[in-house]
Amino acid sequence: MIFPLAAVTVFFTALPVLAQMPNASQQVDSVQQRQQLEQAAQQMVVSNAVPELYDGESGDVGPQSVLQIKPHRTLIEAFADVQYFYTDNMFLANKNKQGADVLVSTVQAALAPSPYDVGDGLLSPQLGFQQQWFTYGLASSPQIQVYNLSSGKNQSVHLNYFDFNAMTVFGDVAWSRQNWTFTLGNDFRQLSDSDDYDGFYKEYVPGWAVRRDFFTSDKTVLSIGYEGDYRITDTQYVPPKDGSNFNDRTDQSLVVAGSWRLCRFAILQPTYRFQYTHFTCTRRDDFLNSFGLALYCPINDYITLRTYVSYNNLNTDGYYADNYNKLDAGGGINLTVRF
Repeated sequence: MIFPLAAVTVFFTALPVLAQMPNASQQVDSVQQRQQLEQAAQQMVVSNAVPELYDGESGDVGPQSVLQIKPHRTLIEAFADVQYFYTDNMFLANKNKQGADVLVSTVQAALAPSPYDVGDGLLSPQLGFQQQWFTYGLASSPQIQVYNLSSGKNQSVHLNYFDFNAMTVFGDVAWSRQNWTFTLGNDFRQLSDSDDYDGFYKEYVPGWAVRRDFFTSDKTVLSIGYEGDYRITDTQYVPPKDGSNFNDRTDQSLVVAGSWRLCRFAILQPTYRFQYTHFTCTRRDDFLNSFGLALYCPINDYITLRTYVSYNNLNTDGYYADNYNKLDAGGGINLTVRF
């Protein structure tokens, strides 16, 4: 079993087997949350307003609307995404932080029919599968010192030694009415190493959420939401006394996001997340503050470009865990097709 020397004293959120990424589960969560915020930004600024022919047209003649929209129902949604960014703390360590460039590739397919009219609101179910690949050190992969628990010796490896992938089966249903959205869902996720796809972490995650959108103008939206979940985990671990479920936990989050449509092809989104995590099988509580700023550029109905920067600060009282700060900055492109 291999550990980075800078983090040998840290009890990782997902303890690695051979050549696995420390805190891999947190890395996946961070990427998932970015994708969800992008989808929310695009949805919140969509309306039946006709695009302006020139800047200031709405101020001259007032907003122009389509009198009737011909409904077109879809059933399947396919999604592909590539994001490339730099992180200054690859291993989420408190000291001796390791910077790295990261490539995250995502493919997803879901049964996601167009919303149904239910109880004066819209019901949106979906059931799907997602596969992600996390690749480190493409532009620069320096050798770092790691500790091999099996041999009891140090050795040098490249950053791509810690590549891994995530497989997720997800299902949820959302109901929206008068700017309120309520969501219930269940996910099953398995993390595996990229060489032989041996699983080193599994979790089953029932979740729930509520969100309120405030449309402050025809170009700006403020969204305030609560998200909760419980994670039933199975981790390949080192200390036998802790058991494979030592990562069982519940997350409670407050999410605030603003979306400002600068023009037809640009949406600016500042975000803040406060997350409290309580571990149920060990004495540990985490407090995470996340700040982000993203610029989304929808090229057309299918393709979106983005660039972003985010900063995370975690404080924990876990005996084997550690506080950390992390700064990420990069960009991405995705393709979404519905039919």
